[in-house]
Amino acid sequence: MSRVIVLLLMLGLAATLPAYEVQIRHLSQPDFLQQVFADKEPQPGLLPLRGELRERVTKVLGHPYRGMRLRYWHSDEISAWIIDEKSKDMPMTVGVAVGPEGIVDLEILVYREPRGGEVHQAFFRRQYRGMTLSENDTLSGQVDGITGATLSVDATSRVAAMALVLHQVVMDRLPSR
Repeated sequence: MSRVIVLLLMLGLAATLPAYEVQIRHLSQPDFLQQVFADKEPQPGLLPLRGELRERVTKVLGHPYRGMRLRYWHSDEISAWIIDEKSKDMPMTVGVAVGPEGIVDLEILVYREPRGGEVHQAFFRRQYRGMTLSENDTLSGQVDGITGATLSVDATSRVAAMALVLHQVVMDRLPSR
C-alpha cells in the first residue's frame, strides 16, 4: 500500500513539473541562405524598426515586434528574412525569401511546439509562393489551414506578411539602377 502512495505522489509531482521544450530543427540558417542565394550569399544588413515601419509591423503581427532591428540578406531583387514569431506558447523561427513577384521561398527553420509542426511540410509551405501584399498589408491569397495547427498557421502567415512589408521597405530604399 505504501508503494502505491509513493507512486501516486511521484506521479502528482511529475505532473507539476514544466514540460520539456520541444525543439525540432528543420533547416539551419546557412542552409536556408544557401538555398535562397545559391553560392552567392550576400552580407547581412540591419533594418531598424522605428516610426511608420514599426507601426506597420505591429499591425501585421497584431502585437509589437520585440526587436529594434532585423537582420536580412539582400542580393539583386531578392531579400531573405529570418523571423521568430510566437505560435502557441513558444516562438517558431521562419525563413522567408521575397522577390519582385512575391514570396519565393518559406521555410520553418526551428519549431518548438509539441503540436502543429506540420507547418514545416512542403505541401503547406508551397501555398505562400507567389503571394504578395494586398493594400492593407495582408497576404494576397488564402492559406489552407491544418487541423490542430491553427496557431502555427496563423503565425506563419503573419511572418510571411511581415517579410513582404520589410522587403518592400528595403527595395524602396535602394538607389535606382
